[in-house]
Amino acid sequence: MRRRLRPILAAAAVFCALAVGGVMSAAWAAPRGAASAEPSVAESYDKLWSLLRLNDLLDIMHEEGATMALEADVDLLGHPGGASWRRRVQSIYDAERMKTEAETAMEAALDATHLDTLCEFYASDDMQSVVDLEITARRAFLDSDVEDRARSAWLSGRALTPREDAILRFVEVNDLVERNVMGALNSNYAFLRAMTDAHPIPSEKLTEQEILFEVWSQEVEIRRDTSEWLFAFLSTAYGPVSQEVLEDYVDFSGTEAGHALNHAMFEALDQLYIRLSADLGRAVGEFGAQQDL
Repeated sequence: MRRRLRPILAAAAVFCALAVGGVMSAAWAAPRGAASAEPSVAESYDKLWSLLRLNDLLDIMHEEGATMALEADVDLLGHPGGASWRRRVQSIYDAERMKTEAETAMEAALDATHLDTLCEFYASDDMQSVVDLEITARRAFLDSDVEDRARSAWLSGRALTPREDAILRFVEVNDLVERNVMGALNSNYAFLRAMTDAHPIPSEKLTEQEILFEVWSQEVEIRRDTSEWLFAFLSTAYGPVSQEVLEDYVDFSGTEAGHALNHAMFEALDQLYIRLSADLGRAVGEFGAQQDL
């Protein structure tokens, strides 16, 4: 009997609610191996990367993804993965590799003409506080109980308050639901494509039509989960933020610089998650086949 293996779905907002809101850290750098002809641009990239704290986000993504893959070994493989599976997962989710990939993709996607505006906006005390709250909430959501309580709190709201209205506009301005849904679908496709390509047993391989069916059959569930996660996360993160600061944040998200950063963040993290999903799918195909053989 053919075993149907569903990929580990990208948690709603894997790319995320954090796409515009400072979720970066670490250091932007000039292209490796080349002296920068424009040190001021390189320094601005470095400053923005530090202001937005991407390393902190990527550390959380590393922990979340690796833990999920390790705990789901029986569901994914049909048998315990053991030490070999643990080594493979840790290799796939290598934290330093993830940071390098995200940094390279982000630099390629972000127009340098927006750097000064972005740095000025995120350097303010108010926005640094927002950045800290986003990272704190994102880390807290590693605890499923915290996430579940936040979801329940959002869903139980009876009236749309000014704060909730601002959060709704923030999601709309940045197209967070649609971008996350498409990112999750693309990652799931990459997982299934790599899994079936890696499996040596013809009867275990999925056809292209079957892969597409599996992916799109999850679209409604992913969209619902994405929406719930996003609003639960944002309401948690921005709870302590004043209405004035939140409104300013939403307004900035709608500017040309805000859109440029949002686009660059999704481009970078989408590329990263497609690579992670493909590598994980490839590993599942290879390890799952070992049991079948």
